[in-house]
Amino acid sequence: TSTQTQNVIINDVTLPVLDAASLSDLTDECQVNMPTIPTATDNCAGSINGTPSVTFPITAQGTTTVTWTFTDANGNFVTQDQNVIITDVTAPAPDLATLQTVTDECSVTLTAPSATDNCNGTITGTTTTSFPITTQGTTTVTWTYDDGNGNTTTQDQMVTIDDVTAPNSVVLADLT
Repeated sequence: TSTQTQNVIINDVTLPVLDAASLSDLTDECQVNMPTIPTATDNCAGSINGTPSVTFPITAQGTTTVTWTFTDANGNFVTQDQNVIITDVTAPAPDLATLQTVTDECSVTLTAPSATDNCNGTITGTTTTSFPITTQGTTTVTWTYDDGNGNTTTQDQMVTIDDVTAPNSVVLADLT
């Protein structure tokens, strides 16, 4: 009888195979949370979950490319890109349907109203009108709510200055 030693070397050099030929775009107006994690199949280990190149949720407006990396137990890896597209198309909604008309005799300084935005929460109105308003008559103040993503809403508020108080008479003393 004779014996012989033989070395058996297992060397996995085969890349994982992507389970999907391409990954569909993920879209939303405000944010995209962690999606269903894509997978690849490895010849030795079976199914492998992808690891994303960014942290979720993604809230930045525009397109973010996420690179998913699929690495097997032997260091072989393959990558696949997926687009995350955030596009806010909803304008802010004023918190009050109608702003009250403000009336005074001499001057008015207004407090800015607010609106609610689907992505950015509460937004304070801005105006180009200079305060205080002192001109007699009615002035229209246009408030603008801007969500910072290209969506704006405007709302008008009327200010009436109406001086109805007669001046006080002062009697001057006769100094002769």
